[in-house]
Amino acid sequence: MEHEIEEVPYDEQRLRDADPDGLYLFMLEPYPYMMTPDQVADFTGSTGQEIRKLLNRGDIQGCRIGIKWCIPKLGLLNYLNKNRKAVDEIGDEEAQVRQTV
Repeated sequence: MEHEIEEVPYDEQRLRDADPDGLYLFMLEPYPYMMTPDQVADFTGSTGQEIRKLLNRGDIQGCRIGIKWCIPKLGLLNYLNKNRKAVDEIGDEEAQVRQTV
């Protein structure tokens, strides 16, 4: 008895919305949609152990299947852009302070 594994479609628009400046999507093309911590580490230049720590703290969205973690590209993009938004907001606040001085 053979089982066919069917590719599950994902929402391309949600991926584009999560990367509004298009900084990451083209670099993520070679990776599967559901990435391992080691693949995320390869992409980000960190270690698999550091990615697992982020997953355990809930900083990156992912799911655990048995003992293995899976991170969807959307979860990674949300994490990367969340940090960018925080930096952008700090920059905006500093610019507003400069204008009032």
